[in-house]
Amino acid sequence: MDESQTRRLSATGVGALELDEMSVYEGLDESKQFACRVIADHARATTFAITDGILPGNEGRNYVLRKIMRRAIYHGREHLGLTEPFFYKVCDLVVEQMAEAFPELVVQRDFIGKMVRLEEERFGNTVTVGLGKLAELAIGKDTPQDKLLLQVAKLYDTFGTPKDLIRVYLEEKGVQFEEDDYNVRFDAALQDLQRQTGIGKTERKAEINPMYAEIAAAVGANNFHGYDATKLDDTKVASLVKGDLKVDSLNEGDEGLIILNDTPFYAESGGQVGDTGVLVGTGIDSDRVPASVKVLDTFAPIPGVILHKSRVERGSIKIGDVVSAVVDEQKRDATRRNHTATHLLHAALKEVLGTHVKQAGSVVAPNYLRFDFTHYQPMTDEEIGEAEDLVNRYILQNEPVATNMMALEEAMRTGAVAMFGEKYGSEVRVLSVGDGKFSMELCGGTHVRATGDIGSFKITSDEAIASGVRRIRAITGLDAFARFREDEVLIDRSLGVLKTQRDQLPAAIEKLQDELKRTRREMDELKLKIATGAIGGASSNRDEARDIAGVKVIGKIVEGLDGNGMRQLSDTMLARLKSGIVVIGRKEEGKAGIIVRVSDDLTARVKAGNVIKEIVPIVGGKGGGRPDMAEGGGSEPEKLAEAIDASYKVIENFLAT
Repeated sequence: MDESQTRRLSATGVGALELDEMSVYEGLDESKQFACRVIADHARATTFAITDGILPGNEGRNYVLRKIMRRAIYHGREHLGLTEPFFYKVCDLVVEQMAEAFPELVVQRDFIGKMVRLEEERFGNTVTVGLGKLAELAIGKDTPQDKLLLQVAKLYDTFGTPKDLIRVYLEEKGVQFEEDDYNVRFDAALQDLQRQTGIGKTERKAEINPMYAEIAAAVGANNFHGYDATKLDDTKVASLVKGDLKVDSLNEGDEGLIILNDTPFYAESGGQVGDTGVLVGTGIDSDRVPASVKVLDTFAPIPGVILHKSRVERGSIKIGDVVSAVVDEQKRDATRRNHTATHLLHAALKEVLGTHVKQAGSVVAPNYLRFDFTHYQPMTDEEIGEAEDLVNRYILQNEPVATNMMALEEAMRTGAVAMFGEKYGSEVRVLSVGDGKFSMELCGGTHVRATGDIGSFKITSDEAIASGVRRIRAITGLDAFARFREDEVLIDRSLGVLKTQRDQLPAAIEKLQDELKRTRREMDELKLKIATGAIGGASSNRDEARDIAGVKVIGKIVEGLDGNGMRQLSDTMLARLKSGIVVIGRKEEGKAGIIVRVSDDLTARVKAGNVIKEIVPIVGGKGGGRPDMAEGGGSEPEKLAEAIDASYKVIENFLAT
């Protein structure tokens, strides 16, 4: 069976095989038929998962996808003999066969192929070495499991052989484990191997306090009025929490959680941070000082319960008090600008990079926005500039920003973008920029009324945060203008220091860098000449070298040379000796470095790697290398002279054997 038949068998699955293909499938042994079924099932899962914005990674659903892909690739390599990348082709056949029912697969076809191939090549490099080493182990039903787990843990730790595939391999060899038992014992073996604690553990996420559900049942859902207002007079305190207890009052200096019947404060959600502001007591007992409360944050642990994390600055606040709730409007406005800009950025990235771009997380704060998205490579300067221009073009057009409530099914029919993994009710809030053709998304956050309110938009960074996931940071409004001013100040100072014109600044910096590189090179050459000259000419070499069992040996500490300079100096010294051994030490930044060189005619008697292993522990380190050259270092430079002196005795011992 050739590779094309195997790929088609894998992609279609048994149920869709044509007669000639079925005969091929039936001709396979049981393990190969099973491999075909695994690949078929996993290729479908992989294709649809990537289309939905999930990419292979090391956490959560991303890790589940990675395990699915790697299991399929393993079966193809191990049981069908497919040593070259094949799984991306299988996934492409899934797109081909499912295109009519799921046209979105065709839109993402190229992206699916790229991501699967990248993961397949990455995994191939890992699995080739790791599984090869695994095959070298003596594995059988009677092998003690604790000993076996320690052996395979070494492969995981050294070569990165995936833990789940190790288990598959062991089971094929007749060593059976329950999955939970295997994971626990494997992790224990790995911890024992590394002699560390806490490796591989994940902290359990804090559970929601049941008290919040009790509050919701007692006082009902809070009413949020923040879409239309940032101030609400005459709202009543419904409940108070201090620590983990419900209380009747909070006094001056106390911190706690305040629940209001009605609030203009937005609770952290969908990436947008919670509002801050103040609560001012208006309807209280005549014998009490009017309360002044600072709201530090706002969040909602369960739907309908909006908690105002607060500190009482003056007076006291009790259940039933009437207060004015005032949001910090300046921060709210800045947050609105950043939130709407996030939607524009999402749309711009789809336009510039491709429709495969999907949101993978976000943070919308008053002073910045952060947007995580799926993309397989760094953005170029041109792509960043194009995305910035597109967002700023929509800002300058001052497009209206509208929100509409509609049924979820209707919103999806209109083309509104939903965030994968977000939970939506039967009715959703749809945010549209202009006519909605450029940007229309489901969103419950607060936004500007027109794009012109954003002012300006500037991307400040683009970085990778996971395999196939990137993160953009950006600023808007007054923060962007402040950044522009800072840039102007930096440029003006640079022009003054370099004494050049603005359009010549890059050339002036490049010239300065070239001069610096040349100066450093000349300094290194000078240091090398000084170090070489310090041992004199050929005759001086013979005088300084010690004769040990008829072999010339030089041990020396040098100053001012880096590792490369040390290697060059050792070349020069060994060339002048013609036949002999050179040991050079140096100190730098609280560390010691040692290099040992042995001429070719002596490596049969003394190996540089053996010498370095004997003397480097003196300076608190380790080292190794080839018979003719070895290097090492340690953290105790004050013992460097002792190590160099010890090298003579070490070499003498090796020569005597």
